[in-house]
Amino acid sequence: MRERSSGYTAPAQGESRLARCPSACSDRTVLFALAVSLLILTSGSRSLDLSNATVVDLAGGRAVIEQPVSGKIFNITAIARIENISLMSGSHAVRCSIDESFWRGVYRYRITAGEPVSGVLRYEAPIRGQQFVSPVVLNGTVAVMIPEGHTTGARALGIPRPEPYEIIEGNRTVVIWRLDRDSIVEVGFYRKDAPQILGYFFVLLLAAGIFLAAGYYSSIRRFEAMRRGLR
Repeated sequence: MRERSSGYTAPAQGESRLARCPSACSDRTVLFALAVSLLILTSGSRSLDLSNATVVDLAGGRAVIEQPVSGKIFNITAIARIENISLMSGSHAVRCSIDESFWRGVYRYRITAGEPVSGVLRYEAPIRGQQFVSPVVLNGTVAVMIPEGHTTGARALGIPRPEPYEIIEGNRTVVIWRLDRDSIVEVGFYRKDAPQILGYFFVLLLAAGIFLAAGYYSSIRRFEAMRRGLR
């Protein structure tokens, strides 16, 4: 199977390798982003404990996944390659080793920290078009933040699967699942004005159909009048 290049080379089937997490990260701290996300989620939502939710932020053409973790060894099972894996404690990156293996179409990652840590495991995945399919197997409470200016839920344009626990509309539309078992979540999203534009399109299509039908029947009447005049 041919592997795509995405910053590092995936091992051949059955192989694994070790890599080091970076000792520093970007200025935006993961925990701050997670806290802001949870504040958005809890605003006006039904009673739900989001303190241990996995948050997926769809922005900039990528999915940034932030998963609260506690311990020393963490495992990720993925159906597609994930990138830029880092382990955060507070605003600091934690040194860790990443063991990646690929077998029968499944990627497995084993992240080992130098010491027990309570923080956030962060990784990224690409988005194709206006649809997100989680590259990793998820469980528990999962919250997916739709890109700004977009929403989901219209069957003709894009819906989340499986059926979500709740969809919160705000500055950012947020889809929340409560998963009882390992699952792959999927979200199709579209511009918030797309249903209105689609409605205008159908109105114009209907008007065009009425205009063509009126012209057709008018031509038939003129043809019948001409036939009667020739008799």
